[in-house]
Amino acid sequence: MPPTRLEDLGRETTFAELHSRLHLHPREAELWDLERRPNGLPHGKLRIIDGGVDGSEDIDTGKGPYVVLVDGPLKTSGHLNLWTYEYLPGLVIVRGDLQARTLSFGNGARVFVEGSVFVDDWLFGQYGDHNAVLSATGGLRARASFLDTHTFIYSDGGVRSLLYASRAGWETLEPDIENEGEGNGTDFFDPAVLDRYGDLDFELAIQAALEGRPLFLPGVEERFPARLTSRKTK
Repeated sequence: MPPTRLEDLGRETTFAELHSRLHLHPREAELWDLERRPNGLPHGKLRIIDGGVDGSEDIDTGKGPYVVLVDGPLKTSGHLNLWTYEYLPGLVIVRGDLQARTLSFGNGARVFVEGSVFVDDWLFGQYGDHNAVLSATGGLRARASFLDTHTFIYSDGGVRSLLYASRAGWETLEPDIENEGEGNGTDFFDPAVLDRYGDLDFELAIQAALEGRPLFLPGVEERFPARLTSRKTK
């Protein structure tokens, strides 16, 4: 069964209505940035989902561009994939908690959660150099978070997760397993999710996560007790 497309839910809206909903809101500047692009937002989808989303199916986004205001929580017991095609912009603002079994975000998708992020299993973030970001005003919890060398997550309430990420850019949060492209993934990850250089292959890892296959070698998670504590990202 194909995933539910997030920007097909709710109803069409306008920048004017989005500004009225987010007037003087910290993220209203994100709207201005999109609205004032030299070519505007051609073929972009502007949606409001009143009351939030609560389902069991996988949810994803299209190529972009899009702006989706989820006026309530965003919850699914399936996989949530917030993405755009290369540098196309995407903005998702969730006015409540975000909850999913697994979560991936990347490319031009900027995701701001006015609440906490709860991921039952794995969280993946890629291509932050294309503008991707995940930020929460509450806490962020996941069994493990996998971030490429350009991508970051932010949580005012702290991150409670095993963290695979680059050291670059972090001021307060030290990754549990460093992602520096040095081929040391063989010490931590199941061989089925490694690339030919011995590093984590994100596409293979996401596919394994969707199929319920292991990502870590036996006993690896238990080697990092800090994953069970809340750590600040700012």
